[in-house]
Amino acid sequence: MSHRKTAIRAALAAGALSVTLLLAGCNGNVRSGGPVVANVPLHYDMVLESYKNGQFLLDGALLSPEDLASHFRYLDEQKKLPKTVLLKPSSESGVKDTQLRWFAGLQVTFGFKGYAELGGKLTLVNAQAHPDDKKGQHEARH
Repeated sequence: MSHRKTAIRAALAAGALSVTLLLAGCNGNVRSGGPVVANVPLHYDMVLESYKNGQFLLDGALLSPEDLASHFRYLDEQKKLPKTVLLKPSSESGVKDTQLRWFAGLQVTFGFKGYAELGGKLTLVNAQAHPDDKKGQHEARH
């Protein structure tokens, strides 16, 4: 009798799975890949703004890329590195490629999760170190 209940449960589970797959296949979003949904933080530990001439704004202070790297080294020494950082355009300038490269280099060196607002869209920056690079060589590359 218990074999019969097990067989019935298995048949019901298989039927439910078949119906679910059939209904999912009818949904246009499933076939086309559907909308991309990212886990975006509600708040960022640090917000950087792009500025003219490759500079950055941090809490109203204008920083060169080298000054920004020094600030991150200081935060690292104090064990107060941010976990999430947003790079966004300022009212003065959009995000330039050089700024994005610096941002990606800082992300690799200091290990935060970086987001950039590019062309009105929020993008997860997924920079990865080259196998030959070592932590702390960020400044030498720029």
